[in-house]
Amino acid sequence: MATGTLETNTVKQKPAKKLSFVLVSPTSNDEGFWGDVHNFARASANDLDVDFSVVYNASHHGLTYLEIMEALLRSPKRPDAILAVSYRRRTKKILALSVKYKIPIFLINNSLPHESREAIGLPRVNYPTYLGHMSANDYDLSKQLTKVLVAQAKKDLPTQVVNVVGISGSRDAPETFNRNMGLRGVIEQDPMARLFQVVHADWQGAEALRKTTALIKRYKNIHVAWYASDLMALHSAKAWNSPLEKHVVSGGFDWTKEAIAAIKQGKLDATAGGHFTDAGFAVVLLHDYFHGKDFAEVFPLVSFSSGGVIHRANVDKYYELLVNKDWDGIDFKKYSRVYYPSQPSYDFSIERLLND
Repeated sequence: MATGTLETNTVKQKPAKKLSFVLVSPTSNDEGFWGDVHNFARASANDLDVDFSVVYNASHHGLTYLEIMEALLRSPKRPDAILAVSYRRRTKKILALSVKYKIPIFLINNSLPHESREAIGLPRVNYPTYLGHMSANDYDLSKQLTKVLVAQAKKDLPTQVVNVVGISGSRDAPETFNRNMGLRGVIEQDPMARLFQVVHADWQGAEALRKTTALIKRYKNIHVAWYASDLMALHSAKAWNSPLEKHVVSGGFDWTKEAIAAIKQGKLDATAGGHFTDAGFAVVLLHDYFHGKDFAEVFPLVSFSSGGVIHRANVDKYYELLVNKDWDGIDFKKYSRVYYPSQPSYDFSIERLLND
């Protein structure tokens, strides 16, 4: 844990007991991208003296997630606040449970489902316990990633149409919809690019490999393989590395340690991300809220994570931060307006993380 010199006259209003936050994770363990999310949040909570725990969803399904959420809220040891993700056809019920049990909730990682966004509305309006929302701008990140991958393929194919396939996530995840839309949007605007097909592999590496192998058999001359996660991209690499296949430009999402290393080694071309910080920075905002400094006074109730696309030309800039992952070396108190009230707002940028 890094420490700095605190500003004077800080932490005037402190809760009577130690704060307790729970992240209801959509996954079953601390591996890969969600392991980064959990560990970054743990480091943040440790610095801010918050009792933080993760509840896992072994099945990865939205219905089970809802059941886990209700069981947690019914528990006699309910936390002060919950961090949760959004599911299509489930998010309204998740927020309604938060209101019913009067436990504040902060949504992270993905946006509201497009079909229920208007009905849900902004935080603190239709659902008063819905305090805030921080997520990746999946549509924009997907456009950025697609442009990088297509541009890389065009270096070798300056006069040809670039053929693209997409291997996406689960259909009930809002980020799947938004990432698919970003992919399609870029290809539709580029007369020298063609999208053969988008298939869904439910975030599973083995399923992504199976779908990738089927796409290779179905289409000839695939030049770009777009994946909705790094895990799926890396698990599918063996399909593209067979003696029968020439190099295919490929990339995914999440900024995982494995993807960063693969880019450095020339085995992957790009990864889009930055949103692994959502839970950890949400802990900062909730901490300040419970200490009498409502973040809404200076910070948007709905915000996008800082991030972008890492590729071979810029990987060195991010390599140390994202491969070493020394989150305990970050002083998260520096991000809090309780400890540093002179900060005009919250700076959760990746650039600040790189320089801390």
